[in-house]
Amino acid sequence: MMQKIGVFLLLWLFTAFFLYSETGEKTLEEKQRDIIRYGTETEIANLIATLKNEKATYLNDELAQIAKDTKNVKIITGVLAFFTEQNRTGLESKAIELIQNRYDEQKEAVRSAIEYVGAVKAKDSIKYLQDILNTDDKSFLNSAIRALGKIIGSLPADEKKDIADYLINFYKTKEPVDDDKNAIIFALGESGLDDTIDFIADIATNPDERPFRKMTAMEALGQIKDQKGLNAIFKGIQDTDPNVRASAIAALGPFTGEKVDEAIISAFRDSFYKTRLAAAKAAGERKLAAAVPYLRFRAANDEVVAVKEASVRALGQIGNTEAVAALLDLFRQKNIQDQIKIVTAEMLLTHDAEKYGQEIIKSYQDAKQQKQKVLQAGLAKVLSEAKAHNLKNLARDLLASTDIVELSYGLQLAKNNNFTDLADMIKPLRDEKKYGSLARRAKETLETFGIRD
Repeated sequence: MMQKIGVFLLLWLFTAFFLYSETGEKTLEEKQRDIIRYGTETEIANLIATLKNEKATYLNDELAQIAKDTKNVKIITGVLAFFTEQNRTGLESKAIELIQNRYDEQKEAVRSAIEYVGAVKAKDSIKYLQDILNTDDKSFLNSAIRALGKIIGSLPADEKKDIADYLINFYKTKEPVDDDKNAIIFALGESGLDDTIDFIADIATNPDERPFRKMTAMEALGQIKDQKGLNAIFKGIQDTDPNVRASAIAALGPFTGEKVDEAIISAFRDSFYKTRLAAAKAAGERKLAAAVPYLRFRAANDEVVAVKEASVRALGQIGNTEAVAALLDLFRQKNIQDQIKIVTAEMLLTHDAEKYGQEIIKSYQDAKQQKQKVLQAGLAKVLSEAKAHNLKNLARDLLASTDIVELSYGLQLAKNNNFTDLADMIKPLRDEKKYGSLARRAKETLETFGIRD
């Protein structure tokens, strides 16, 4: 009898140990939740950095709650910055409370609160932002103006006008410093109100005005997108300062008309690279077919990589037969820079991943074989974001890799294209001990397939 009891006890202990080893180990998500509940400011900051890097939002509710409850400045600031980047609502009351009590709070937290209410366009914060402008304390002035600028565009027309008039009056009567003047001009551009054009145009065309302020004024006129601002922009194209010329060309993107087209085409001949860069961006924004030969030449020959890249992207935006042919010719060049080849591949995939995917996969495989790491990684990334049925074999190859980055791209590609028949390759990636944070992405991918076991 005692022997049977002893055997039973051993079996019970073995079973208990087995169950604990299977269920007692916390998942990565549970460990992260524990950090939020009990962790130090440094541990929470590191967690936020990880979530930010992975673009993960599954702990947002817990982070919002701790930001509301804690008095720790670093935690509040970290969460507000994280939510600002996401434009995530939910902390407006906390942020407004910090702004109201700004003299009793640390400046870092107040600035984070101001940036947050601007990012989420919190209308209820306007009064408190204007209170900052009405005081002699300059500590938060620039941040408050910028926040108002972000909020103003979301308001009804009459409320926009009230704030715009307030800002213009502040500019004229309070003698703000240069950075604050620029912030006001930018805010007026965000308003989109044609009532502000005369004020902004006077700044843009004033020969005694400083170049950087004229540049901001050009940008604001481009944001408003009203034909009334064109004369000032055309004057800017003739400015002696090359930076002002570049800003004027960049502002032409939203406008139409033969004169606008001619100005953009002419800007491709400017020796200042920023003007050519602006011309490429404006041509792409306007889908200016007449610019394709110039963009083709700049993409292949410009001495500045940024101009090449902008020209490639503009060809992709235009996307007509001539533009796509130019992209394909460029992609097939043997001595093309890696960065330009990657962007060209991105544009071709955006245009027709089904048609051009296999050629780009071949380039990716060649780069991998020749150990061209930058090109390999770049092509894998743009391929992972594409949508086409004939990319399934690539997804399968990536998911069979032992490299974490390639596995991540494989998950992205499978998720984008709903390759549900690759689920059996994805299931083993849910092992947190082996794959760490990648395991959560594997689970999320399977969940999009309707698999939750």
